[in-house]
Amino acid sequence: MPEKSGAEAIVLSILRTLPGDWRIQKFLYQGTMSSTWLLCSQRVRWKLVLKLAAPKEQAGWALRREISFLRQLRGEGIPFLYHDGADSEIPWYSMIFYEGETLREALWRQQTLTEKETAYIGRRLCRILSVLHERTRPVIYGDLKPENVLLTKDGGVYLLDYGNAWYPGEDQGRIGFRGTVGYAPPECWHLEQAGTGVDIFALGVLLHEMLEGGRPEEHFGEYQLQNSAYKKRWQALIDACTALNAKKRIVDVRKADQLLYIISTM
Repeated sequence: MPEKSGAEAIVLSILRTLPGDWRIQKFLYQGTMSSTWLLCSQRVRWKLVLKLAAPKEQAGWALRREISFLRQLRGEGIPFLYHDGADSEIPWYSMIFYEGETLREALWRQQTLTEKETAYIGRRLCRILSVLHERTRPVIYGDLKPENVLLTKDGGVYLLDYGNAWYPGEDQGRIGFRGTVGYAPPECWHLEQAGTGVDIFALGVLLHEMLEGGRPEEHFGEYQLQNSAYKKRWQALIDACTALNAKKRIVDVRKADQLLYIISTM
């Protein structure tokens, strides 16, 4: 991974190609596969996030793949791709910056969420996932977890980071295991057998986590609610989402959304 100063020089060269007077406001994050930067302009009120791949083949391949998904996907809660350099030697893209906190940060702050908050976030995620799942060629998001869910101050819910998305039936040899342990069902070890139920499983884990707190590894696959005040309303849905056998799991995200709506009106 290059030093921050090296990556910054690349970002500055990219900014010269963008329309407008964009400049770096601050450095956000550097990981093993990419770095991210916050951009601002004197001419517009909104800001951009620029994501730059690390200068290695696997990182470039992964970011180009993410760009290809973002180019296709449009809908409420899906980040808007502003510009991209998929054909650059070191690929990059910029997207609209949304002010808020991740669901993980909200859980750190509050430990648990209310039933109303949980149902609201769950339903918004269902709507986002329906855009992916109901395409002619469905897209599996593949890494639904609190770190990738952004909650904005105006009540928006966004699903970030499409670097782990894939199409059902894709060759596992190039992609390998996708997702995060604890949120990914067993079939993620065999991607050619995985379908949209992968995202439904993770949704069920998130619902449990929002209501109960803690992390999924603390429950070892047993997502039993302890609070009797809401257990009767939620347990059947969580069980149907987190069934280890994919054939016994809810696979239609609209069905999960309907059940969340029923719970929210009880």
